[in-house]
Amino acid sequence: MSEKNFWTLVRGSLPLKMYRVENKVMKGMPDIHYIRNGESGWIELKYLPEWPKTRVSIGLRQNQSLWLQGYRKKKGKSWILIRIGRAYTCLIDGKDAEKIHKRPSKQDFFKVVVWAKTGNMTRDDWDDLADVISSPLRKSPKQ
Repeated sequence: MSEKNFWTLVRGSLPLKMYRVENKVMKGMPDIHYIRNGESGWIELKYLPEWPKTRVSIGLRQNQSLWLQGYRKKKGKSWILIRIGRAYTCLIDGKDAEKIHKRPSKQDFFKVVVWAKTGNMTRDDWDDLADVISSPLRKSPKQ
């Protein structure tokens, strides 16, 4: 699988209205804009063929990290959706993009995961993921 194939899987499985965005002008803009039940936001897709041996580096560039964090600071929803081989799929809030950009240890990586599934995704898993992505933003103590 590749990131392109991951997009194909997401497009056919995640029950959101999604638009793939290729923006060559604004560096760092995420791959996907979505809307569901009046809730919209952005998703950056990342794919790794296997778990890294030590630190988790998903290839998130600094401009992507800054974009995701900046959008989230303005109360917009931004996410990083990660697939690692066929073994693991997870979601990270855009507010934690800098932590991911800095290549955290596996232990620190798992601390920022807001949703995860080990193994193959079922229809119920995709529905559950869509519910998390499209739910209204919750205020955290940091906001």
